Amino acid sequence: MLIRIGMEEDPATRYTAWALDFPGCFAYGADEGEALLSMPRRLLEFDYWVRLHTNKPWYCLDGLDFHVDETFIVTRVDHKGEEYEINAFFLDDLRPLTSEELEQVGQVFTWQHQELLAGVEFAEPSALTEVQPGQRWSIQGILGHLARAEAWYLQNLGLDMDFTVPAGDDHLAAIEYSYQLVRQYLPTLVGSTQITSYAQEKWSARKFVRRLLWHRRDHIDHIRQLLGVGQG
Repeated sequence: MLIRIGMEEDPATRYTAWALDFPGCFAYGADEGEALLSMPRRLLEFDYWVRLHTNKPWYCLDGLDFHVDETFIVTRVDHKGEEYEINAFFLDDLRPLTSEELEQVGQVFTWQHQELLAGVEFAEPSALTEVQPGQRWSIQGILGHLARAEAWYLQNLGLDMDFTVPAGDDHLAAIEYSYQLVRQYLPTLVGSTQITSYAQEKWSARKFVRRLLWHRRDHIDHIRQLLGVGQG
């Protein structure tokens, strides 16, 4: 089975290998080689995680052949007086999403949402508000950041709607709000070929779902780490 990889190179921070046909599956590395070596394990972990949630497996991972189809080098530009990072836009991001793909994306996003809520539901209130050494945010701050980012991702698709996350200290309400927004608009992306741009960064429906599922998983694992729980 051919596993097509999009490699996002950012020597200043890390390399990210994206499994282009498996939205929600990615691997990090200090260089391209390390990211690629991490991908088989991450792909098998992703497949196992999916199987935990459904009786019918989505993939048959047999005789895996990994191939880097595309490489994108991250750049940074000045946007309104601040540094803005332009993340990967692959040629593969031009492919319209099918209804079957979006159904699976919606399921993964819902399972991620359930995992996120389960992770914080029984945590001590002090653990949610504490900013641990070396961290930018508390766990509540991470939830607020996630909600705002997801609304911003939607805005970058050029949808004529107000996606502002309600202000306030109820970060669980904010993340529920962004979750419901995404679930509402996912079905409208079937077959979309629209390409939009923000601060020289290109966006498409496929890039949106790729980064949406990455961002949720990345911060779920971050929260689990802060709570002293093993990664999912």
